[in-house]
Amino acid sequence: MEGDADPHVKGEDPPCSSSTSHPPSVSLKESKSRNFNMGKADPRVFFSSSSSTRHDSARVRARGTRRVPDLSRPAPVDVIFSFHKALIKSMRDVVGTSLELGENPGLFREFVLSFRLLRSFYKVHSDAEDESGFPAMEELAKDQNMGLSFYDDHKFVNELFGSLSEILEEASEGQLMSDYVTRVQNICHSLQTLLSEHVQNEEMVWAICKELLSAEEQERIVGSILGRTRAEILRDMIPWLLKYLTSQEQQCLMSTLQQITRNTNFWEWLKNSGVVPQQSQDPVENIRSSLSRDILNQRDHRDDDTGEGKGTETAESLVPSRDELETEIRRASSDSPVDVQEKLTATQNLLTSRYDGARQKSGSELENRSSDGEDISGRSPSYRNIAAKAFGCKHYKSNCKLFMPCCSQLYPCRRCHDEMSDHLIDRVLITKMMCMTCLEVQPVGPSCSTTSCDTSSMAKYYCLICKIFDDEREIYHCPFCNLCRVGKGLGVDYFHCMNCNACMSRSLSVHICREKCFEDNCPICHEYIFTSHMPVKALRCGHLMHSSCFKEFTCTHYACPICSKSLGDMQAYFEMLDELLAEEKIPDEYRGITQEILCNDCEKRGNSTFHWLYHKCPYCGSYNTRLL
Repeated sequence: MEGDADPHVKGEDPPCSSSTSHPPSVSLKESKSRNFNMGKADPRVFFSSSSSTRHDSARVRARGTRRVPDLSRPAPVDVIFSFHKALIKSMRDVVGTSLELGENPGLFREFVLSFRLLRSFYKVHSDAEDESGFPAMEELAKDQNMGLSFYDDHKFVNELFGSLSEILEEASEGQLMSDYVTRVQNICHSLQTLLSEHVQNEEMVWAICKELLSAEEQERIVGSILGRTRAEILRDMIPWLLKYLTSQEQQCLMSTLQQITRNTNFWEWLKNSGVVPQQSQDPVENIRSSLSRDILNQRDHRDDDTGEGKGTETAESLVPSRDELETEIRRASSDSPVDVQEKLTATQNLLTSRYDGARQKSGSELENRSSDGEDISGRSPSYRNIAAKAFGCKHYKSNCKLFMPCCSQLYPCRRCHDEMSDHLIDRVLITKMMCMTCLEVQPVGPSCSTTSCDTSSMAKYYCLICKIFDDEREIYHCPFCNLCRVGKGLGVDYFHCMNCNACMSRSLSVHICREKCFEDNCPICHEYIFTSHMPVKALRCGHLMHSSCFKEFTCTHYACPICSKSLGDMQAYFEMLDELLAEEKIPDEYRGITQEILCNDCEKRGNSTFHWLYHKCPYCGSYNTRLL
């Protein structure tokens, strides 16, 4: 449960019909009869009667008919429909390119790249549905066999993708014989037909989900799929997905993703990673950008009238004056379409704009002053292991140091800076590094840019967002935490819970879910858990504390310091108290007296026999009670 700075919790296009022949190894008729039988059943029968009664009108539809996704009514499940649409269109492009290979072998490289991209996205999507989507749907539908047919479908389509991949490995651009081209075209047509039918059958179930399940239940299913998708996959998948959607569908998709991941830092990751254009969906940011443009436009008009200010604009001149701030704050307050809380936030940001501008100017001056390599403190190698000549520090093994613009010094890592300084560094401000081999200061990157080092690597793992370099451990960047964590990655050994906003071990797929539970302090040491380096223990009641704090606390206590519920199974301890009290004699004047108590475990009120210290709950037998 260790991390860089953060803990884990352990424990509607129609199908393309084609008469093209298929390779002997793939019989389309046999594959359809063997694997694609879901369309013959009504998926509505999988859902419990308690769910279906909420939408009786949905059951009057004809059985077995194709369900066309209604994208005019946004819902979380539309994310699945959008992916399916992009999948079919991408497959169609791959088929189109394969038909041109015979006349234009130069398209072979483009075809291979498109095919590999499509294959990887389908594999990620099908695995996510098998391991997260359908199990979550089966749990809501109270049926454990809903996804059984689709599991076989996914396996068969992936095998067909594998067959085509083997053929492409045998072929090459210089030896693309007609036999290879024919085999590639045949398998591509088989894939297109099978994939189209599979998507149709699958969308019948997802359409029923959209009609019969609430938005919260849909978010839970789609969130479980997204929560196992790695950042590097999303970085390539989202632009690919948007490419095949209309402008309106793109807006609906991004709005839906923002709603599903509202408890996480996913939107911040999107902006930092450059996956989507820097167009904020936040009304507060829209207000600020609009006000900034208006201020500059007004200043331009004023300069045109006076003939002054041309060519003399500085960092200070971009900061609005006091009068301009007062005018724009009044405008923000009177903007009726904006929520009250958002108006307050925009006003606060405007009030601090002068301070932010001065701070940015100061930071830029420090960086410019040290850009020539002079007056930089710490411009020397640091060693993780001096005897082995291993560069790095006690936190990470790497071949570079980071330039901290806040104090114009070089440190081996952000954590070293935070421990040695009286302030914390914002990772976004770090833009330069120093190679510890050539001692040259240069832009942050995965390798040294100097010719003397010949683009030597700074570390095996490199994160552009967190500015982390490490050569020893397996680390991944979580797009929902927007932080680097120790582990193999989402979907491998961890998943991200959208409600808890936490990366958890896959063994904890069933857990007590509390909204943003990590965004709190440890009840013992009061350190902020979300960015803590210490392992975290999840208690039975759902609260969290550091594992080290838990061990020390349980030496003298057995109840949660927040909700007072028992930390574990205390049955053996309670039986020991029963034996102790059975041997204890109560004075005659206290016999028959009862006391009203409240049980912390079962939360029930009751009466207990008088005692000076121990009071047993008459319902659950717990001694974790208090007097009323």
